[in-house]
Amino acid sequence: MSVTIKQIAELANVSRGTVDKVLNRRPGVKEETRKKVLLIAKELNYHPNFLGKALVQSKTPTKIGIVLTPEYNPYIQATLKGIRQAEEEFSPFSLIVDVKMMTTLEPAELVTLLNDMSANGYAGIALLPIDDSQVKSKLNQLSDQGIIIITFNSKIEGIHELCFLGQDHVKGGETAAGLMGRLLPDGGDVGIIISSNNLSCHQCRLKGFQKKLSSRYPNLNIVEIQENQDRKEAAFKAALEYCNRYPNLKGIYITGGGIKGVGNALEFTGKSQDLKIVCHDLVPDTIVLLQNGTVDFAIGQSASQQGYQLVKLLFDYIVKRQKPESSYIKVPITIATEDNIDTIED
Repeated sequence: MSVTIKQIAELANVSRGTVDKVLNRRPGVKEETRKKVLLIAKELNYHPNFLGKALVQSKTPTKIGIVLTPEYNPYIQATLKGIRQAEEEFSPFSLIVDVKMMTTLEPAELVTLLNDMSANGYAGIALLPIDDSQVKSKLNQLSDQGIIIITFNSKIEGIHELCFLGQDHVKGGETAAGLMGRLLPDGGDVGIIISSNNLSCHQCRLKGFQKKLSSRYPNLNIVEIQENQDRKEAAFKAALEYCNRYPNLKGIYITGGGIKGVGNALEFTGKSQDLKIVCHDLVPDTIVLLQNGTVDFAIGQSASQQGYQLVKLLFDYIVKRQKPESSYIKVPITIATEDNIDTIED
């Protein structure tokens, strides 16, 4: 018996779009609904055959490139896991996925990578972009050459992209501020560690955090903001300096990678259980610190699913000629605590 998405939707009492999101591992579906759809699909032995044998037998490969920020950031490792999963899934359809890893967060390095990629036959490129005029110019040049551009995680304006995949990072920062405010009802000093001023996602998180503190929690005072480039060593140094400089320090907010460095600094100073910590991304280092009580809240963004979606979005558009459902594909905000780690995928 051949089972269709329409039939699964009718049995699950949901829309065909919802079933498509579940089967293609896109965000925006309640966990209860996701489980129901997957159970029905499994029981009916549903297997997608969206392109047929002709595509499998295609002799002309489709080559896509993905540019990631430095691999020392555990978030990037989680993203890469999703990319590799999609690469394996779509490889029978003659899809080649070429991943380039930056070593810094400097615009010049990204422009150099894009220059190298421009003449190598890529049908599409997905990247976590740096907000810089030269980067924008190069991306628009590639787009004018017919290369499909997708950006993710860090949104920038003024580029000719197919779509952006990522969170509303201003709301992410506001969420972090709301959590910090509830953790510290009596107020106090808070130190911030920001990944990079060149990445709009972290600027947006900072903006949202500052805005929410100003409007709702004026008794919380931001004493200093340091940049760590997602490096745990720089996060260790910043956190240790905050502990030494500010006797009324009550909390630390870190917008990106390097949470292990914060944890090491608090252990070194004996303040692991004294300060309130809010961070982003549910990576292995964060899970350990949630479990031992060092980190109070971690805001997730489904990194591995983002990686998977990057490949799928390019594949769907370039090979299947299917446009994304929106030019802005929003990734839900999740909040992890010590008690619900096992229920949240990042």
